[in-house]
Amino acid sequence: MSEKNNEAILLNVLKKSLSEIPVLDSSVDYWLVRAKSGQFYTDFNINDYVGIGWNEITLDDIKKTNNSSEQLKNILKEKLIVHTDVPIEDNSSPLDDFLDLEENQEEKKTILSEKQYGTWAGQLLRFVNNLKINDIVVVPSENSEFLLVGKIIDDIYELTDDQLLEQELTTNYKKSQFKKRWPVKWFGYFDRNEADSKLYKMIYAQATLSNINDYKPFINRAIFPYYIQDEQLFISMRVTQPNDIDSEYLGQFIYQYSLLNKSVDDNSKVISKVNVQSEGIIELISNIAPAGLISFALLSGILVAPYGGELKFFGSSIKIPGFLNGYQNNKNKKLENTSKELENLKKASDLAKELKVPISELGIKLPQKLINTIEKNMEEEVKKDSLSEKDSSNKDENSDKES
Repeated sequence: MSEKNNEAILLNVLKKSLSEIPVLDSSVDYWLVRAKSGQFYTDFNINDYVGIGWNEITLDDIKKTNNSSEQLKNILKEKLIVHTDVPIEDNSSPLDDFLDLEENQEEKKTILSEKQYGTWAGQLLRFVNNLKINDIVVVPSENSEFLLVGKIIDDIYELTDDQLLEQELTTNYKKSQFKKRWPVKWFGYFDRNEADSKLYKMIYAQATLSNINDYKPFINRAIFPYYIQDEQLFISMRVTQPNDIDSEYLGQFIYQYSLLNKSVDDNSKVISKVNVQSEGIIELISNIAPAGLISFALLSGILVAPYGGELKFFGSSIKIPGFLNGYQNNKNKKLENTSKELENLKKASDLAKELKVPISELGIKLPQKLINTIEKNMEEEVKKDSLSEKDSSNKDENSDKES
């Protein structure tokens, strides 16, 4: 296998692996949407939506207000008759908690305060007008033990009475009666107890709908162990050491990983975010995603960089300067292995080996799925190249016979 082929193989591996890493948009908004205290968590999940109550208030009603809270408050007063056996106070439960009240109960009609109407109007206006395609939504389960995370993928819609009735035919889980819905593609869910403690304040917010942009980084790393955002590579690694963390090993790991990134690319920098007392998360952010991915491949042992300026993988080798140059689409420009570049590669090799000590001492678990992705792409590219060489060799043999 030629050096040129090696460069092409690793270039393709890097491109394919980067393309398979989730890309998150830093400009979108994040929202916490409650499913009536988690009762409709399964319904939201299975039927790929988030919804809100007060079916008496239609999408047209809300849109006609031109985002005016005062106008919507008047519509609420006209259309809603709320019955309850206890007064509704200003900071009462979210508005969808009032949906299941039975109309025939002989209960005291409560005169709602202006503040309560304002609260409900604000929730409905935000749900219809502020949420948008590509926004991220988070839905807590009952007791907020799990949090479902997904992305809005299309425009808001409203079910008819017939469509709602049709959905009720399946009764193996509780379905909501919410007509106003946003379609969602779910990424997955995470366990509250395994997430950052900073999310607790968000989880216990009582409103039906809340903007949670302040919690973006904690949500991202809870659902994605690795992702790309603003051309930066974010990788979370779990410390499994059950006892008190040795700060010396933790500091050594972060410092040496930063040096490893810089050895791969002089312009690469690493930001670390740590939330560990015993077990916990270390998040490492590489400002240059390709360099960060190569550093991770070195760290995980997928790539080995012995002295001499070459990466080793599957028994083959490639010179890093030529490869990085190829990634940057400057294939016509040849880079020489200067003494500085060789020194950097030697340093990267040393650092990758030295990092095994703090990794072992802290019980650091690397994201296995990312390791599997890189290895899978390497196997595919090496196999593809091998078949191509075999085919080329057969053609040459046939050509020789003909001549």
